[in-house]
Formats: sequence, structure tokens, C-alpha cells
Amino acid sequence: MRDGPVAALPAGQSRPALVAEVAHALRHLDDGAAVVVACSGGPDSTALAFLVAEARDDLRLTLVHVAHGLRDAEVEDAERRLVFQHGAWLGAGCRSEAVQVPAGAGGPEAAARTVRYAALHAVADTVGAVAILLGHTADDQAETVLLRAARGTGNDGLGGMRPSQGRLLRPLLRLRRADVHGFVAGEGIPTAHDASNDDPAVRRSVVRHRVLPALRDVAPDPVGALTRLAVLAHDDADALDAAARPAVPMATLGRVTVLQRPALRRAHPALARRRVRDALAPHLEQPPSSDTVARVLAAEPGTRCTLPGAVQLEVTRAVLVFAPVDAPLPPPRRLELPGRTPWPELDAAIEVRTAGSDPDHRAHEDQLPLGIPAVWSPVPVPSDRLLVPTGGRRDRVQIALPDLVDGLQARPPQPGDRIRTIAGTRRVAAVLRDAHLPRTLRDRWPVVVTGERVVWLPGFAVDGALAADGRRDPRIALALVRNGSTGP
Repeated sequence: MRDGPVAALPAGQSRPALVAEVAHALRHLDDGAAVVVACSGGPDSTALAFLVAEARDDLRLTLVHVAHGLRDAEVEDAERRLVFQHGAWLGAGCRSEAVQVPAGAGGPEAAARTVRYAALHAVADTVGAVAILLGHTADDQAETVLLRAARGTGNDGLGGMRPSQGRLLRPLLRLRRADVHGFVAGEGIPTAHDASNDDPAVRRSVVRHRVLPALRDVAPDPVGALTRLAVLAHDDADALDAAARPAVPMATLGRVTVLQRPALRRAHPALARRRVRDALAPHLEQPPSSDTVARVLAAEPGTRCTLPGAVQLEVTRAVLVFAPVDAPLPPPRRLELPGRTPWPELDAAIEVRTAGSDPDHRAHEDQLPLGIPAVWSPVPVPSDRLLVPTGGRRDRVQIALPDLVDGLQARPPQPGDRIRTIAGTRRVAAVLRDAHLPRTLRDRWPVVVTGERVVWLPGFAVDGALAADGRRDPRIALALVRNGSTGP
């Protein structure tokens, strides 16, 4: 199945062709797999259920009706009964889910879609479904492209809907609405009519009944043309993504994303805009507006502000940092000796090895047996596993320490923290600030302490006396490593 949008098939497909198209769209599903079919009782989703049952009679279907509570309760109940009737005819399981649609920034249609998809995913989890099937047709794709174009979207928006997005599958996306409706009419299957599809207050209804018919006066097949546009726009967007990623490096540290500012300023505006959207995407339910992207690109060093969607932006000369406004600061964590203590705020872990427990340490077979105790020399952690911060030093990302009676704890910086370096005692806040670590990251950077004594700021500073003792008689080796990395 193509990952990107697909162009519409010509109108007038036969019944066998409709079945064959659905079978082709579902060919990658294992025999006997469980699937959820989103069913409103309307002709599109009804045709989907019956075509899937015929094209892949091995699949275990669960029809799911979602009641949004936005229309008359009797209407929604009648639709639910119709879906259950269809399920009984098909021998499929049926579920009805009631949801509440909150007021959303994207309007009621977007909010309803969000809660509907959440309900479908929940049912899919419950029944063990590998896919959620949606009844969008080529006409829906054309309408989506027009609606997004009217908002001034870019190539990503013009790419419309994809036939496959995670568990979401759209087997009818190449088929015309008239052909799909003709299938249920020809089979004599009763369907419901959603009055909102004719409501002039609904934007999609306006596009469906006024804009697309008007385009037929300009081009004979606007649905076919618009779905081809979606394919071309998606391919162009993919090419821009491939160019943007190496042009503007981005790092993800837990819930923080970081863009390199000099690279962003050098990049072509089209690539720069894409990378700003990429950096904001993990923090937003909807893609950022063009105004938000332009505001980010215009921000000067020293900027700290809140963007729409409760995203905090911090700009330095070196980087742009994005983080959720409500992200809590890390709690204190006692370090496992030996072991790995996660520090998810940086998508990292603090790895600790001790003398006698280091799997990489082996006695040297060629040493003379003079009865002198062997000195433990911890094997360095490979550089590709280390998390080395910009402005930090690799030799301060992994260190050796002597025995410490009070053990070790990691916590975020606190006011008044000081560390005794070989150059004298310094405030932790000053060390991190002088290294040009953005404040957003300074607040989340681990400070390793024993009792009240600051031992180590990974990548930036280490207690001078303890480091000297650790070099003479190493007993504990610490390293800040990337999350998911494993030992050699």
C-alpha cells in the first residue's frame, strides 16, 4: 500500500472492481486478523463494511458506531440501530461509543474527529484489532485538499489524507463517492442520511455542493485533478523533508526539542519553515499556523515566550528550544550502584559501574603474580553512546570517583548549588550559564550529589578533589548515556 495519497480511479467502476480495489488495499493484513470498521450508518461506511466482508471474508470485523452528542438523540440512536443491523447481517461484532466533543481550536469538526479517532483506537485496543478502517472516498480527498487550500496550506496540507497512517486505513480512497453509493443502492442495503452533509453552515458541505460543482465548469473531472494534486504535493513534501533534515539539525531531549539556529538562518525559507514545524509537532495536537512559524523564525536571541498551544520558546545565539509550558521539573532520583537510572527529561540515563561489577573489566593474564592488589580501570563508554551537550566536554560526560559513603542522587539544579572545581568553588547556575546551555535545559539538567555535596554536572564540571581521588583509586564510574543505548 502506498504511504502517500493516491489518485482517484475513473468514475464508473463495476461491482467486481470495487471488491477488487478493497481486497488490494487490505492485501497486507494477515489471514484472520481483527479489524475495526468505523460505521456511521451512512452509505460510505456501510459500503466499506460490506465490501470488506466480501473482499476479505477471513477478517474478524467489529463495526463501531460513535455517538458525538451533537445531533438529536433519536437520530443518533436510529443510526446506532442501523449499524447493529448491518453487523448482524455480516456476522460482525458491534460496538457503540458515546463521546463528548470539547470546544477545540480547530473548530467542532476537528474536535469531533479527534475524540472519534480516540474512541476507535480504544475499541481497537480492546478487541486486538490490527487496523481501523475508515470510509473516506476520492471525493472526500478532493474536498479535503480544497478546504486546506482555502486556509492557505502548504505542500503538506495539499497532500490530503493518506491511505495508511499507523493503524488507520482508507480502503476506498481511490473510489468515487457515486460508485460507492451505487454499490449500496444496488445491493438494497438501507443507509442513514446525515443532514449535516447538506448544512450550508458546515464548510465541507459548501465545498461539496457549491465549490466542486462550480469547478466542473472549469475542468471536466475536478475530483481526479485534485487527487492527482495531492499525490504531487505529497511527493514534493517528501523531497523537502529529505533536504530539510540534514540542512537544519534537530535534537529531541525528552519533551524538549532543539533546533540549531545558525543552520536555520542559512537554510532556504522553505526548509527552515519545515524544520520549525517539525520541532513544534511533538507539542501540538494540530499543525502550527503559518503565523506561528513566522513568529518563531523572526524571534531574536534572548526571546522567551509562550506560543499557541502552550509551547515555550527560548532563543539563544546557538539554538531554538521548544518545550511544553506545563512540563514538570525532574524529581530527585537515587542512582543505582551499579545500574542505569533513567533521566527521561533528556531522553537519557545515568549509567553507573563499580569496581568488581564491571563486566568489561578483566584481570591481565600477563601480570606478574606479586600479590599486589590490581587497580580497577573502568573501560570507557563508547563515544556513540554518550550524550555530550553542545558547549560541554566529552571528558566530563564520563568520570571516575572514589568510594562514597552517602551514595549518589541525581536531581535538577537548586538555588545555592555550588561545585568545588579545580579552579575554585563555582555556582552551578553560573557553570551552566557560562556554557551557554539554554535555561529550558538548565532547569532539566541532572546535578549529581552525595549528601549536600555537588559531585558532578554531566558534561560541564566535576568536583576537583573527588575527581583526583577517582583517578588514583577509581571505585565508581559514571556516564551520561543516550536513552536506549546499551553496553558493549
